[in-house]
Amino acid sequence: MKHLLRSRFILRLIAALVFPILLAVGVSCNAPAISSPFVPIPPPTFGAPTPEIDSAGVTHTYWKVTSPPSSNLSNLWVYLTNINMGSGVIVLTAQDGSYTTRIEGQQGDPIRFNFGSLDGESMCRPLREGLADTPCQ
Repeated sequence: MKHLLRSRFILRLIAALVFPILLAVGVSCNAPAISSPFVPIPPPTFGAPTPEIDSAGVTHTYWKVTSPPSSNLSNLWVYLTNINMGSGVIVLTAQDGSYTTRIEGQQGDPIRFNFGSLDGESMCRPLREGLADTPCQ
């Protein structure tokens, strides 16, 4: 009987020591994968809004978006999405990492920037004239 009690004690001790290790390994194996390496992203600049009238007589407001050169963004796709409108543009950066495009929207609309892919590094900036250095609220 003593031998059986000692065996149970040893099995419980092993389980108590092994379980936390297996749990830690399991959690680390289920950590989300990083879709892309961190890219230091320079904030873009929004130009003054420009109204345009389409062939149906509807007025659309476009904003020029420019970004300074950045070696981290060389030949990279940038996805710009106006979250309020549910639409946007895709642009390929130049060799030096700069880009220029335009996006439709109204002042204050949140613009999401994704770099490399739609699930790549991202940032959100409100649409307003000037350097977009303030994150969306």
